[in-house]
Amino acid sequence: MSSPHSTAPSLSRFDFLDPRFTGAQRYEFLNELREEAPSLAVDQFGRVSVLRYADVRSCFLDHQRFRNVETGLVASLGCTEGPLFDWQSHALIVQNPPRHTAMRQAIRAINGRLARKLVPVVHDSAHALIDAFPEDGVVDFAKAFAFTLPVSVVMGLLHLPESDTPLIAELSPQTHPAGPDAVEISQQVNAHFRAYVEERIEERRARPLDDDILSDLVVAQDSNMITSDELWATVQTLILAGHETTSSALAIGLHLLLNNRDQTNALNADRSLLPNAAEEILRFDSPVESMTRVLAEEVGLQGVALSPGTLISLCIASANRDPREFAAPDVFNIRRSNARSQLSFGVGIHRCTGAPLAQMELPIALGVLFDRLESVEFDAVPSYAPGFFRQFETLRLGVRLRPRDTS
Repeated sequence: MSSPHSTAPSLSRFDFLDPRFTGAQRYEFLNELREEAPSLAVDQFGRVSVLRYADVRSCFLDHQRFRNVETGLVASLGCTEGPLFDWQSHALIVQNPPRHTAMRQAIRAINGRLARKLVPVVHDSAHALIDAFPEDGVVDFAKAFAFTLPVSVVMGLLHLPESDTPLIAELSPQTHPAGPDAVEISQQVNAHFRAYVEERIEERRARPLDDDILSDLVVAQDSNMITSDELWATVQTLILAGHETTSSALAIGLHLLLNNRDQTNALNADRSLLPNAAEEILRFDSPVESMTRVLAEEVGLQGVALSPGTLISLCIASANRDPREFAAPDVFNIRRSNARSQLSFGVGIHRCTGAPLAQMELPIALGVLFDRLESVEFDAVPSYAPGFFRQFETLRLGVRLRPRDTS
């Protein structure tokens, strides 16, 4: 990939792996970068970060010039072959038309109508997980609820064995490397993940099910809508995309609400605020820091001429805190009128296919938690886990439960 060039002053440089960027100080760090002129910054991998909301949104929508990266992102980390490269070569999330169009059509069942059908499943699953909490004690919410609920939903969506959930929990955080040092373990994890997915595909090919996305995808491959490589890569991506954003947002969201008790009190008084609260959680601390694009031609941004082939990092986390779009952006406000303008799912043809599922799950899960948690306090200060998604390693909470209202 080529480096950016410009007649303008040099762009700010930053360390993508800097603890300030990945930890609790992320937004102070991003605010400093975003308010510089030009509002662009270059990391140690040569990626140019676009930081302002209007620029990030317009780049998402301009899929002709700002192309999906295909294998460019992992190549920038030094990975040009192997299981990780194979997944990135065929995953929907990094494809461009016409392959992107065909693959997205093959998973069109992931839409709002299907999400609404899953409402009672999410509600009952959330209650069942809370039933397993201690009635009065300490629970690691990140693992016992925030991760387990969306994974169980997506596993059910694909009719995969519930007993496989611990394996998915082990593999998921390491499928995508946060930096060059994590490539080797990511290669191993992706090899394991592919073997698991291909075994499930062959089982479904032998015994197809009705009203089943995995069976439909097998038919799509048999009908030459997608290739065999695109089939396993799509299933792996669905498993990951179907839970990672929701898992992160549930843990981060509850943490935010516990730190903003006035907002919790407002939710308890008016549950109709739950959907907008979920959007504000996604805006305030985005589960995905950025998405990468590659320039198909020379483009001018912020007065800077960027060369074809330049890797562009669309910084969602920065855009979602841009004061030009969101008033008082560093204030967590569940009544924010434009919270739905957040870019955590992207926008345009590459908008996350799992967005309707996440937007359904989050309000329901939060509502059930408020119904069942008579009291909840932090048992320890949480720390952010390294990786592609913004998430806590653990979130230890002291809880006291109410019984489920079966009426």
